[in-house]
Amino acid sequence: MSKIQSTAAGPALDAVRLSQEVLRHLPSGLAFFDAAGNVGEANPAAHAALGFSRSHGLHALSLEDVFRKAELREPDGTVLGGAAAELRAIFTSGRTLQRKLMIYFTPEGERRRLGVTACPVLRPDSHPPAGLICLLTDLTSIHALEEELQRRKNMSALGEMAAGIAHEFKNALATISGYAQMLTARLEKAEAAGDAHGHAVKIIEQAAMLNNIATEFLTFARPLEVQPERVDLGRLLHYCADAIRVQDFPQVELRIAGEFPAVAGDSVLLTAAITNLLRNACEAIVQSRQGGHVQVSFAGWERQRARILFTDDGPGVPTELSEKIFIPFFTTKPSGTGLGLAMVHKIITAHQGSILLTDASPGHTVFTVLLPAVLP
Repeated sequence: MSKIQSTAAGPALDAVRLSQEVLRHLPSGLAFFDAAGNVGEANPAAHAALGFSRSHGLHALSLEDVFRKAELREPDGTVLGGAAAELRAIFTSGRTLQRKLMIYFTPEGERRRLGVTACPVLRPDSHPPAGLICLLTDLTSIHALEEELQRRKNMSALGEMAAGIAHEFKNALATISGYAQMLTARLEKAEAAGDAHGHAVKIIEQAAMLNNIATEFLTFARPLEVQPERVDLGRLLHYCADAIRVQDFPQVELRIAGEFPAVAGDSVLLTAAITNLLRNACEAIVQSRQGGHVQVSFAGWERQRARILFTDDGPGVPTELSEKIFIPFFTTKPSGTGLGLAMVHKIITAHQGSILLTDASPGHTVFTVLLPAVLP
């Protein structure tokens, strides 16, 4: 009798081990929540997608613990509600959620986009579900690539448009400025010019300002010619930081933290991009009417590209604006042209690198820049 039991147990044990191996090597994240809504099982891919490094990090956590700050959306972006509440509702409704989008924040605060399908584990009788199976796919990188492609298309089209507009602006402004200068010269000789001379001077000043804006448009629209060389990134960052420190940001402490590797790039263009990025962070802190810090740090390598973090404790970026900040001519500043971050993006991508807003929460804004390594 014991021999028969042992023989019968063998295939069952093998099936369990096979299931465990399949679950362990499944590329998609799979998490099982029991009838109480607590994590019973979760494979390594689920831990990775949810930002839990330890293999047992999710064990016994509730839906509310895991998805506390997460938001569930339709693929088109329509908001469905808090992810924990929507998943918890499956226990009463018994319905399946298919191919939804989740805006999720890891325990470290990193914002991710996850593809989610959740279905109840039904009992043979009519009782509430015995649990919930949640399939998770990390779409963050894919979404970033899609955004990058769309940005490049937008920048190409808008760059061509900007070039045409800027040329027309500059032609008209040259005429306006010429007549204003002639008028100013004549009014200087007149005895009773009154306020007319001051008004003419204002015309010249405004024409000069618009000419500068038109010049920025043309600079942005012009194709970049990257002349790559070995760039000492640490030295370049300190140079840019010194250039920012002499400007009017007394409330901001700017730190270049740790050591930095050499990268392949055009030092002139990278200087312009990094200075612009640092200035943008300082201006954001100053606009919040309080002091703050800006820090630049090296965060390791990612596919032979140096990962540089630009962190500030300014006001952050509202969620509805975070996906627009690299779009040319988009700005929230009263006197901005909307070309600062667009130009940074253009320079970094011209280096075969990338720049992403990886954290936009209030008091903790992080831009991640990837730059190619110097090949041996």
